[in-house]
Amino acid sequence: MKREGEGTIDAAVLEEYVHQVQDGDAEAFIPIAREYQRQLYIYCCRLLGSEQDAEDAVQEIFLKAYQSISGYKATVSFNAWLYKIAYHHCLNLLHRRQLSEKLGRLLKGQIFAESAEQEFLRGAFSEPLSRALVSLPAEERSLLVLYVFHDKTYAELSEIIGKTPEAVRKKLTRIRRKVKETMMKWKGEEQWEPSLIQSKS
Repeated sequence: MKREGEGTIDAAVLEEYVHQVQDGDAEAFIPIAREYQRQLYIYCCRLLGSEQDAEDAVQEIFLKAYQSISGYKATVSFNAWLYKIAYHHCLNLLHRRQLSEKLGRLLKGQIFAESAEQEFLRGAFSEPLSRALVSLPAEERSLLVLYVFHDKTYAELSEIIGKTPEAVRKKLTRIRRKVKETMMKWKGEEQWEPSLIQSKS
């Protein structure tokens, strides 16, 4: 099944482009960027809650990928390798943003201020789902987004977050349970598609 936002380049052709870039052909990175630009943008939007931040993040992710592509080895999928860069980049941005927002609230004497990603999630999803996602730590929210909305397998997620597939499965089980419990506290839980948080076979 084709993944959301995914391009059309065959995996073998994609690997050939990667080899060309590793051999010094910078132009070969262009079709790689085109292949992943939309799906990475969607992922960054869901995590960062801002179209402009997502656009900037995608450019930074591609720059990091290009600069480190010499270290890529085909023992893992290029897809997982690239998403690992995106995963850590977005988490770093979220952590820095959270620290900045906390400092800003302290300086201004504010008790609460809604973050950009909270505003985005509140508008992009049903109320119960948005509240459930916002309540998750950034790492857990990112993992759930990759699993549910970007259809990453346990094996791919294992490569992305550096855990075993079994550890990923257990972590996702705990996250899905947390989401269900949070959503049960709010009316309208029927707006959330139950199949999205069911374990994949």
